[in-house]
Amino acid sequence: MSKLRLRALSNHISFLKFVARWEWITALKDAVEIPVIGHGDIRSPEDAAAMIAETKCDAVMISRTAASNPWIFRQIEQYTRTGRYDTPSDADRYAMIRTYFTMLHDEQVQGAAGKMKQFAAWFTHGVAHGANLRKAVYESHNEVDILAAVDRFFEALLSD
Repeated sequence: MSKLRLRALSNHISFLKFVARWEWITALKDAVEIPVIGHGDIRSPEDAAAMIAETKCDAVMISRTAASNPWIFRQIEQYTRTGRYDTPSDADRYAMIRTYFTMLHDEQVQGAAGKMKQFAAWFTHGVAHGANLRKAVYESHNEVDILAAVDRFFEALLSD
């Protein structure tokens, strides 16, 4: 074995979410000589830095946060290097969602409309009036309608 990853989730639930047990990562790191990748409750660059500082793990793995903030990897790199990081603008979010949805449509991915609806739910948290876009996306019946709803929403948002 050349490395280990520990997803340190317990049965303890706080606010209806599983809570990561970083002390398990620390114990694993103390017990083995190979690199350990910590995983669990990384929602920000500060969380990634805290996990490494607290557990002494060699790296962190990001999962659910990447769906709602695909910039997390760049932000972690910036934070590690400078102690600060950029947040995506509404134009950045529009470009990302438009690109992803267009790829799903153009590649004729089976279930593309469902994937678009799922992604819209994750990706629009924190966007001003994002609930309006989520509603429009969920009420759309196909990929073309979803793309049109995204375009209308962001064109209005960016023109303000």
